[in-house]
Amino acid sequence: MFAAYFRLEQIEDLFTVSHVRFNREIKGNGLFGRMNRIRLIGALTGRSSLHLMLDPWAFMEAEMIPEGLQKWVSIPARLLRTALVIGGLLLLCHSFYWLCTTLSKPLSGLKILCIATLIACFILALLAVLVRVYVSLFKLEELESFLLDSYFVGRNRRMLGEGVYGRYSRLSHISTMLLLSDKFLSISDPGAIKGIARLPLPLQRIVTIPNRMLAYSIAGFGVIYFCATFFKLLN
Repeated sequence: MFAAYFRLEQIEDLFTVSHVRFNREIKGNGLFGRMNRIRLIGALTGRSSLHLMLDPWAFMEAEMIPEGLQKWVSIPARLLRTALVIGGLLLLCHSFYWLCTTLSKPLSGLKILCIATLIACFILALLAVLVRVYVSLFKLEELESFLLDSYFVGRNRRMLGEGVYGRYSRLSHISTMLLLSDKFLSISDPGAIKGIARLPLPLQRIVTIPNRMLAYSIAGFGVIYFCATFFKLLN
């Protein structure tokens, strides 16, 4: 909130070409409008979103924000990530407690099957995340070497850094790029098209397979949990 009221104009004045300069008229100067404007600028300094990639000039201008001002716009994202991690850990602890409590009671065969399937989906998702972490730590440079002409790959290396979260985010962006059409890339990142075409199939697989495993396991967990809750199988 401090950044939204006392640093926003100073930061927005640095954007002279991209759509950011119009946010003042679009979002307004109210409390939520200013916070939304600072959030959008913060998104330009962190992980790149698909809809924002359509304006690469915004990311280029965001790179020019002085480090002192970048800290102000990155604080909300860091707080949100911290809250999500804490919430996830609390949910995991609650789920483990529920599992121990449930298994201590007599269970029907269908209920055991539902619980076993949920556990399998969770383990599959965890394995997919661990594989992605491994790839981000030991295969990322090899992947990025084929995408040297991509602006966003270079930008992610500069802005996201070499930490575990930064490397994981850089890998996530590459996995997203593999799913994008040439039409989208021709607008957002034309330099990446030839690099993706040169990317060897084994490297593509170590990116896409864990990504699909994670997506399918999360979707499967959600569907099974919803159905089990709807039919009161977990009560």
